[in-house]
Amino acid sequence: MLVSVDPVYDPVSEESHKDPYPSYEHLREEFPLYYIARHDVWALSRYADIKNGLRDWETFSSAKGVELGSYVQFFGPGSIQELDPPRHDVLRKILAPRFLNKNVKSYEEMVRITARNLIGEFLQQEHVDLATEFTQKLPIATIFRILGIPESDLKWATKAGLQMLNRPPGESGPSPRAYELRAELVAYFESLVQEQQGGAYCDDVFGDIARAIDSGTMHLEEVQGLTLLLIAAGMETTTSLLGNIVHALGTGQVAGEDLASDQGEMSNTAIDEFLRFDAPAQWLARVTSKEVTLHGITLPTDSRVLMIFASGNRDPRAFENPAELVLSRDGSRNLAFGEGIHFCVGMPLARLETRVGIGELLSALPKFELNAAPVRYPSHVIRGYENIPIEIIR
Repeated sequence: MLVSVDPVYDPVSEESHKDPYPSYEHLREEFPLYYIARHDVWALSRYADIKNGLRDWETFSSAKGVELGSYVQFFGPGSIQELDPPRHDVLRKILAPRFLNKNVKSYEEMVRITARNLIGEFLQQEHVDLATEFTQKLPIATIFRILGIPESDLKWATKAGLQMLNRPPGESGPSPRAYELRAELVAYFESLVQEQQGGAYCDDVFGDIARAIDSGTMHLEEVQGLTLLLIAAGMETTTSLLGNIVHALGTGQVAGEDLASDQGEMSNTAIDEFLRFDAPAQWLARVTSKEVTLHGITLPTDSRVLMIFASGNRDPRAFENPAELVLSRDGSRNLAFGEGIHFCVGMPLARLETRVGIGELLSALPKFELNAAPVRYPSHVIRGYENIPIEIIR
């Protein structure tokens, strides 16, 4: 049976915002292909189904948006997350060199200095919100510097970006203020690109984009989608990964020594397990380009399908004891960064920020604990923390 009379899962509900994992388990075991009537969308919850769907971009297209409601194509033209080949490949190649492993290594000193400076601002305090003072600021400052945003504008751009991405539970569309902020940010980013056009290229993403526009590879109207996607990744995905780790440390779920590699920083194995255990981006959607049959049901062309990464990552068919956080587990097959042609281009940077950021934090603050209830992001896609109030133990 693949259809339920009673609602089993609503991705924008308060229940899903609080804890979606019981619903995911129900979906995997009873309704592996489930129709959510409220949103006219189907949901896939098993690891193999999601992985195969993400790899088959010709059947499960991104070109009609990867969200729900008014968030569909909110970033606008140029967002590679919502493009199929060949345009996807052309624009991704503009960004890719900045995020290759060998080039990401050159950002390590910048990330380390930023982390130390941020920690230094609250190190002598007894109580601090590690979300607002660290896990949010580190990724945002990093991606904005790689983009090429001047230091003088970082504070404004950060505030505008965070407010634009605010997504209250129960609402499947942006607020009027979100649209206003999007317009302000887009105009600002386009002006920074235009300043570099004609040969005045800087060694940053805006310079890469200006060069691509001058060569005819890219169009100015595509600046908005490409840049907004990058800041969303920096502001939401990596921030949430860091926040989930910090929360686990603050609650005693894990200890600092459990995370460290031989080099004293967080190991890739531990990072993979946190990504698997509680994926920062819980799901994204695809739209069928033709009829496709799954679990005995034929979906018509133009069916919107949620690929619930976080559910696939806890599928017992793929991972043993998936509801347990096992830091020694090989979780490298997790779906947190996607799969196939849309595999997250910023994955190496996210790993670097997490490895360095958590390492610097534990070096300065070996022990801390929560001293008030944490608050999650008001988002139906991103699972992370807006506030993590802690007490520093000396």
